[in-house]
Amino acid sequence: MNLSEDTYVPAVRWRQGEYQALFRLAPPVKERVMPLITIPPVEFDFELWQPKKSIHEHVHPFIARFNAKWGKRPAWIALDAKIAEGRMDDGAHPLDYVLDGLRLNGAIAIPALPLEVDSDTMNAAARGTAADCQGAAVLLRLEDLMTGNPRKAIVNFASSLGIGLGELDVIVDLRARNFEPYKVFAAALTAALKRLGDLHEVRNLVLLGTAIPDSFAQLARGSDEIPRHDWLFFKELMTAMPAGMRHPIYGDHTIVHPEFTAMDMRKVKAAGKIIYTTPETWATRKGGAFRDNPAQMHAHCAEVVRDPAFAFRGASFSYGDKYIADCAVMAESPSNLSRWKDVAINHHITVVADDLATLFGTP
Repeated sequence: MNLSEDTYVPAVRWRQGEYQALFRLAPPVKERVMPLITIPPVEFDFELWQPKKSIHEHVHPFIARFNAKWGKRPAWIALDAKIAEGRMDDGAHPLDYVLDGLRLNGAIAIPALPLEVDSDTMNAAARGTAADCQGAAVLLRLEDLMTGNPRKAIVNFASSLGIGLGELDVIVDLRARNFEPYKVFAAALTAALKRLGDLHEVRNLVLLGTAIPDSFAQLARGSDEIPRHDWLFFKELMTAMPAGMRHPIYGDHTIVHPEFTAMDMRKVKAAGKIIYTTPETWATRKGGAFRDNPAQMHAHCAEVVRDPAFAFRGASFSYGDKYIADCAVMAESPSNLSRWKDVAINHHITVVADDLATLFGTP
């Protein structure tokens, strides 16, 4: 499955706000999206001081939920390291369990594994790759490109899965880097990518990154903005790479920081806020603690619709935009924090798909 240059790769953790955002995308947008879905760690119960669920209880619903929310569309499937260490009730590896279950539903599920993966997970991926004939993906960090022999490493990785480079997707995840100055980092990254050898030999080449902070605590109350450095850098990279060198497909971590930190939500008063993606920034609207005043979201939405800094796209642009427009006139409720993540991610994915269509001149 070879992806086009204007395909968008959102990296999402399979939690309610993320999978609902995918589910609610308009069909034409879904056709231009290939998500990297990670089954996240089990949530922790701070009151009982133990995980809220067993590995089996946590992983088992994924199959039916994937079928309901993403259907038969293709996706890369990754496991958080803590999930990969666990086992299902019958002793099965979670990756075997997931791939076997998705296969029964006709899903196109492609295992995505870090370069330094444990042997049990690698073996489970190899079994899935042999059964599905859909290839696999290797997840690389910038450090993997800068040390050792990355070309040899991906050749050996593919061989361990029983596939060739033509069936391997290479996903380079920059995580949350300092992308500035763009020209300098573009030159350094180009040199690092060259260490993989001929990039045309792999099936797909994807570049992930984000400029989303690990906390929104420093955002000003009222209106503020965060530059989309990862996207602005990607556009610079496209012009800086040498002629003939394969260009990567763009991906990001939507509006969620990639490093997951468990927090005791009994002690956290998350602010009511809207993260609204614009062509060059995330425009933000932030108030006080959501739990203390959910109704504040009506005023935030009205400001997003009114303020030119948000460049509101209109209610017809995406599900997220319609919810904001309706909430602004109190036709929708303030709902809950998960819904506002869903709204923000749904809008973000639609914007990025539109950005890429413009960048590559897609009709």
